[in-house]
Amino acid sequence: MARTTSTRSTRRTTVPVHTRARDAQRAKFHKSLKAKGGPNQPKGLDILGVGVIIGVLLLVLLAIAVPLRNYYHGQSEIARLESSIAAKQVKKDELLTEIDKYKSEEYIKQEARRRFGVMDEGETAYRIMDPRMDSGDTVTSDHREETDGRDWYTVLWDSVADPEEQLAPPETSMTLPTEPTAEQPAEEPVEQRAE
Repeated sequence: MARTTSTRSTRRTTVPVHTRARDAQRAKFHKSLKAKGGPNQPKGLDILGVGVIIGVLLLVLLAIAVPLRNYYHGQSEIARLESSIAAKQVKKDELLTEIDKYKSEEYIKQEARRRFGVMDEGETAYRIMDPRMDSGDTVTSDHREETDGRDWYTVLWDSVADPEEQLAPPETSMTLPTEPTAEQPAEEPVEQRAE
């Protein structure tokens, strides 16, 4: 038996060097984990850390979102005001051309002829008289429209009264000519004028 023990001792297995170094590193790592509290650290710290990171990201997004919103709102306001300025500029140009037109001597003469019938010296005015025209239809007449002598409440009542009553008020009613039939002779139309 003595021989078997000696053979056992001579048959030792040798471990390669790189495995020994790896085993040493693993052992050192496990010792450091045990010194820090081991791999069984509470999971709440990890969730708390994620919550803090999410909170910080939200604050950063909020800090960026408000100025961005203000920037885009300002840009839209600037665009709206620029279009308003352009429209006002067009209106100003139209009014300036209108003012220049009224400063022109030719325009003033033309309007005086058209509105008031004014003629230059040496010109002869011809007026065509139409028999269908009323004498009050002249351009230079001093004819004024007749005023309504009714009270305000009568005017108001007449404005909401039946349309049939408005068309033919009792004070100025006219009879309309009717078509003659075989039984009745044709009547001549009657004209009534308010005096």
